[in-house]
Amino acid sequence: MPDPVLLSDCTIWMGGYDLSGDCNQVALGASKAEKANGRFGDVVAAFYPGVQSIEAMVGGFWHATPDGAIWARIDPAVNPSEWPLTFCPPNAPAAGAGAFGNVAYTVRSAQFGYKLSGKHGELFPFDLTSRAMAGALYRQYVEAAKALVTATTTSTGTQLGLLGATQKHVATLHVFAITAGSWVLTIESDDNSGFTTPTVRATFTAVTTAPNRQVVETVGPVATDTWWRAVLTKTGGTNITFAVTQSIESV
Repeated sequence: MPDPVLLSDCTIWMGGYDLSGDCNQVALGASKAEKANGRFGDVVAAFYPGVQSIEAMVGGFWHATPDGAIWARIDPAVNPSEWPLTFCPPNAPAAGAGAFGNVAYTVRSAQFGYKLSGKHGELFPFDLTSRAMAGALYRQYVEAAKALVTATTTSTGTQLGLLGATQKHVATLHVFAITAGSWVLTIESDDNSGFTTPTVRATFTAVTTAPNRQVVETVGPVATDTWWRAVLTKTGGTNITFAVTQSIESV
C-alpha cells in the first residue's frame, strides 16, 4: 500500500501569478452531466454522460498582493479572458510541489467568483472560483519548474509517448516576470532522450511582458517521436521567470 500524501504544500499558478504562498486550500471538481436515457419497458433508470463541468477553487488569507492579481481577473469592467490555472501537488512523485516531472492539473479557465468573508479577531480569508472557458481539465507534467533564467534554456525532456491521430499535445506557459527582451517558447519532439534530431512541433507567440500566459495545442499524429521538451529562446533583455507544463490528451 503506498504512503498517503500529506497536503503540506501545493503550487498554484494562475496565468502569470503565483498564488502558492497565499493559499491554504484547493478544490478541483470534474463531472459529467447525467442525461436520462430511459426507454419504454426499462425497469432500471438509465443515463448517458453529458458535457463535462469543471470548477476549481483556491482559498487563503487576504492581503494586498494576491488581491490585486485576483481583482484584475474579477473587475466587472474587464471582459473574461482565459488564464490557465495550474495545481501542482507534492509527492507526485517528487517531494517538491511543482518540481520537474511532477503531476500538474491545468484548467483552461477564467475566474468567475471572488469571496471575502471573516469575523473580528480572525485572519481574513478569501475564496477564488475558476471555471473552464476553453478546452478542459488536463493532467499534465511539469516540464520546466518555475525558475528565473538569463539565457536560452532547454528543458530535460519527458517521454510522453507517441501522438496519435485522435490526440493532441497541450503545452502551458506561465510567465511571472520579464526584464525586457523577447522570449519565444517552442516544443520539440524526438525519438530519443538525447534529442539528437529534434523537430519543432509548436511555436508560441513571443512574450515581452509579464504577467503572461499561453496554451498551445498541437493535433497529431506524430508517429515516430515519444520524447517531448521545451526550448525558451532569448532575444535581448536580461531575464525571465517562467514555468511550462505539458501533456498528451484526447482530441
